[in-house]
Amino acid sequence: MSLLLWPLAFIVGIILALFGAGGGMTTVPLLIYFGEIPLKEAIAMSLWVVAGVSVTAVIHQRAWQVLHIKLLITFAISGIIGSLAGAGIGIAIAEQLQSMLFAALLVVVSIWLIRKKTDPTPLNKKQHFNYLLAAAVGTTIGILTGILGVGGGFLLVPALIWLGVSQMPVTVAHSLVLIILNSVVAGMRYAEAIEIDLMLTMGVVIAASLGAIVGGILLKKIPQKRLQKGFAYALLLLGVLMAVRSFL
Repeated sequence: MSLLLWPLAFIVGIILALFGAGGGMTTVPLLIYFGEIPLKEAIAMSLWVVAGVSVTAVIHQRAWQVLHIKLLITFAISGIIGSLAGAGIGIAIAEQLQSMLFAALLVVVSIWLIRKKTDPTPLNKKQHFNYLLAAAVGTTIGILTGILGVGGGFLLVPALIWLGVSQMPVTVAHSLVLIILNSVVAGMRYAEAIEIDLMLTMGVVIAASLGAIVGGILLKKIPQKRLQKGFAYALLLLGVLMAVRSFL
């Protein structure tokens, strides 16, 4: 295990707090390359790491103050159903296929982020949403969460924006709460089949949680567009590395 695991876990926490996303996408490669952990165990650990760090970020950012509760419940229920189904698939499928899917998701999301423009539209607390569409999207993201060990944030954020939650801090708040629910459900399903190193997991959670506190402070000070572009290119690089690993 590399000593770089700990400062990099701290950076993962910053990323998750800034974007309400990216925790699982960065934690899985982190555990594989610097923790020297097999893919399936890394995915199982990542779910608990992302859940723990998201709890820290929610508390620090007081995310509950800007939530659309009905929309959140719709995503939560559909996401839990999807996570349970996805975790069963993730346990059963071949590791190489799982790795290739993970790499493909990283590349697709990074391209979307590079092209995406920020929306300064102010929050409207009386917004109405298409809840049937929200349920379908939530289920799909939950399935991907279970299969790939990602909290689904970088899918939740664009989905929430698409549904009409346009202000970035608000989408981050919703994403963090939903990541907690999806990750815990999928993590419990993985725990039935895969044993993880609890001490190492807790260590990564603590390091990343400290980063989440710093990220919550930076969220209010750094231009989102600049952060978004930088992280998008980092995700693209990770996707290429994971793709190469899956083929080798």
